Amino acid sequence: MKARVRSLVAIAFIVFCSLAYLDRGASNQEYSLQISFIDVGQGDAALIQTFEGFNILIDGGPVPAGPVVLAYLRAMDVTELSAIIASHPDSDHIGGLISVLAATDILVDSVIYNGYPGYTQTWKNFASAVENEGLVLTVAQFPGELHWGATTAYVLNPPSGLADPDTNAASLVLLLDHNEVDTLFSGDIDSTVEAQVLARQTPVAADILKVAHHGSNYSSSSEFLGAVQPDDSVISVGPNPYGHPGAETLSRLIASGSSIWRTDLLGTILITSADGLSYQVIPTKTWQEVYLPVVMISKP
Repeated sequence: MKARVRSLVAIAFIVFCSLAYLDRGASNQEYSLQISFIDVGQGDAALIQTFEGFNILIDGGPVPAGPVVLAYLRAMDVTELSAIIASHPDSDHIGGLISVLAATDILVDSVIYNGYPGYTQTWKNFASAVENEGLVLTVAQFPGELHWGATTAYVLNPPSGLADPDTNAASLVLLLDHNEVDTLFSGDIDSTVEAQVLARQTPVAADILKVAHHGSNYSSSSEFLGAVQPDDSVISVGPNPYGHPGAETLSRLIASGSSIWRTDLLGTILITSADGLSYQVIPTKTWQEVYLPVVMISKP
């Protein structure tokens, strides 16, 4: 496990740092990597920004979260998305992307999905929004790679040739490799698919884990967490009738030694790296208030 250095910082200083990062946005490029796990309630949305000017949006939360995601993109001075990635066709992941695609002030260069379309009206609206933008859906499946300058996303799931798969099981699983900071985006896969990913014997170790399926008890197995060994785990979750995040998953995450960051409790979670070697986690409940100290993690 990577060495970690924790330092308590006065709340006023943390607020200043949070606002500075938010005000800075993508245009000034004063970071090597920045990832925002946007608070969209019960759903997923993550904005990746690199020092080379690439902006990648993975999922967009449910339909009502569209304006929230758009407001965040604009606050971060995003005028162009190198890629929109739909991890799978469930509405709590793609619904908000419809608003992003329809926005006239944000150019979208490409839309990537897992190759397994949905059947819901939300999916149809999403596919129409892609078409209206003059784009086509680009398939990413295992084994595959996505490249944005010095940043690479390794596609760990799903494989090709699945016959009408469960939407969660066919989630795109991406290992984002940026210098020495690795982040694993696990979609909504369960422990069965986690075992399949491990059986493929591709690297899964990551500093940061986007916890699968909003912290469901049926995901984040001990075996999977033991292979990933995340220092920090982000759970994108909101009020829900499913019991997410599950007590068993939380226990497994704690047992793994990972710090847990929940969007329902802490708001949008901002991860930023100035040099690609270490990173800070800055949780914000609102733009003005931060409830936990900054955590600095440095690799030896």
